[in-house]
Amino acid sequence: MKHRVSVGLLSAIFVTFFLLFSSPVFAYEPLKGMQLALRGVNAEDAEPAMDVQSPTSVRSEEKGGTRNDYPQGLEQEVKELRQEIDKIRTENEARRRLEIPEEEKSKTVDDILSAAGRQYSLLREGTIGLSYSFSYSYYSGNVIADATRVERRSNHNFTNTITAEYALWNNLTLSTGIPFVYKYNKVGTTSEQDATDFGDISLGVTWQPFKAGGLIPTTIFSVGASIPTGTSPYRIDLQNNLATGSGHYAVSGGVSLSKVIDPLVTFGNLSYSYGLPETGLSQYWNETQTLTKVEPGGTIGLAFGFGYALSYQASLNLSAQFGYALGSKYTINDTSTYKSGTSLSSSFSVGTGWRITPARSLYVSLGIGLSDSDPDVSVSVKLPFEF
Repeated sequence: MKHRVSVGLLSAIFVTFFLLFSSPVFAYEPLKGMQLALRGVNAEDAEPAMDVQSPTSVRSEEKGGTRNDYPQGLEQEVKELRQEIDKIRTENEARRRLEIPEEEKSKTVDDILSAAGRQYSLLREGTIGLSYSFSYSYYSGNVIADATRVERRSNHNFTNTITAEYALWNNLTLSTGIPFVYKYNKVGTTSEQDATDFGDISLGVTWQPFKAGGLIPTTIFSVGASIPTGTSPYRIDLQNNLATGSGHYAVSGGVSLSKVIDPLVTFGNLSYSYGLPETGLSQYWNETQTLTKVEPGGTIGLAFGFGYALSYQASLNLSAQFGYALGSKYTINDTSTYKSGTSLSSSFSVGTGWRITPARSLYVSLGIGLSDSDPDVSVSVKLPFEF
């Protein structure tokens, strides 16, 4: 009995002490005493005791400061963040400037195709186009003056052409060209000839039947006619005069294809022209022969190439042209007929386009003849206007 009373008394005393020392009043006093004791501890003695630190204090210490320096570190981080944003913004602006807008891309493609030839592009509906072009071509070769002497022949052709175009619709354009020709021919050192006259006036229609897209290239059909307004080679004395025209009517038709294969613009053209017979001639050939009729026949033409935009203001294009003449028939004295053989002509051209103003471009091309029937070298300059 006494043993049970002793155990109960000891238990009551333990519970009483536990409740007293665990209450807030007694818990606060040791902490207060600890704070008073820490006032006498310096910073160097306190640093080893700080095993657990907050992220903000760690960030301040990494930058060489204390917890009181954190606002300055935050200001530095904000400043660096602004610098990064400004850098990204500058890079995006530079990238935006380097990207070609869709309108600029369309103008660049039009410049490349216009430099390659009128058959590859159309005007917008209601637009009037006027262009001036100048071309120079040089032919050279040897001619037999007599049985013992060979002389050098050189022929210089200068052609100025005014071309007018009008777009009935976005996919249909009418055009006409009026050339003015000057020719100078020299054989050896004594014989010289020159001629100044109109060339053959041309009429043309270009039509795009459907829109391009996807794998379908831009397709343009063209038909044209040539009127013999220049000096005819069949109605002059060839020994003393030069011709400035073909001497016969002609009709032609063709199809032109072009497609953008980034970064290149590819193009090609297939055409056929037919010269109508010219009758009622009386050209003197010799004492017994007079030319009375000419049937020029047909010619198949092929051209292809590609262009590349060097910048917003300049473009470059390379192309090759081929022509296959099927032969002509000549009637002498209304009785005898002679037929010429077929012939092949070919040339290689390098062209450039220069945008001299936002709405104006200048096109220059250089051609090299690859066969005897082509000029040795040719140069052309074209300046178009639109209203």
